[in-house]
Amino acid sequence: MSHTPSTNFQVSDTPTNGKGYLFPLILVTSLFFFWGFVHNLDPVLIPHLRKAFQLNVFESTLVDSSVFIAYFLLALPAGYIMRKYGYKSGIILGLVLFAIGCLLFIPAANTAQYIFFLGALFIIACGLTFLETAANPYVTVLGPPETATQRLNFSQSFNGLAAFLAPILGGKLIFTEVKYTDVQLAKMLPLEKQAYMLEEASTVKAPYLILGILIIVVAILFIFTKLPDIKEEENANEKSSFGHVLSHSHLRWAIIGQFFYVGAQVCVLSLFISFVTSSANISQDQASWYSGAAGLAFMVGRFAGTFL
Repeated sequence: MSHTPSTNFQVSDTPTNGKGYLFPLILVTSLFFFWGFVHNLDPVLIPHLRKAFQLNVFESTLVDSSVFIAYFLLALPAGYIMRKYGYKSGIILGLVLFAIGCLLFIPAANTAQYIFFLGALFIIACGLTFLETAANPYVTVLGPPETATQRLNFSQSFNGLAAFLAPILGGKLIFTEVKYTDVQLAKMLPLEKQAYMLEEASTVKAPYLILGILIIVVAILFIFTKLPDIKEEENANEKSSFGHVLSHSHLRWAIIGQFFYVGAQVCVLSLFISFVTSSANISQDQASWYSGAAGLAFMVGRFAGTFL
């Protein structure tokens, strides 16, 4: 859902012509792609970690729980921090947390402990909370006000590109052809089973290491690039308590609608590969291509919608 925020912002260091907005807009738009990419790796992680650690369905979906608990806990603090220190500061902090979480996948894989993967995902999601809170209003001020909605929809469309690429690339890099039955696993010696778990867990290292390095590069670009700094205007006459905000019925219904929409989207995508591999009797790698095809449809719809 795209909407041009009605909040009043103070914008400093604003470019004097439209061309000055191009590189800042590219940087901020890249955030939509990167958080979309890491979110769409989760449907690959869930079946892979379930296989590696012999988890049941409930245990494997703790991947999603660790992500969205972070959103629940960090959303309001992220808004407060950016209200006080500016949106650029919030973006940089979010990128740092994002990169740290990605790099923590390496020790998590080395120890082959599922709880460490959940912790790394929680830290990634803490960073994403800052990015998603900041990027949407940032895009609206990077250009003429009359085209703010079009810019916002265009930038958000790169979530679709990520939804197309992430399952395919993630499937190629993370999934393995090794598959043991429960009977075979039960017959394994402890050291043999531990070696298998380490080997399976290690396949996540490369994609998350690459992603972490890219996020560090983006963070450096944000630090050294002159960007308009956005801060919310202080209005002494404006009531800003949490209770006052929730007194608006449109917002309350929007929160309820968003809750069910995100729940449906996440549940379907997260369990798609697991469902398809069992019901259609195809490999996980093949299922990841079907998941990417769904992302392709999403991407086409987003860009077409922006154009229309």
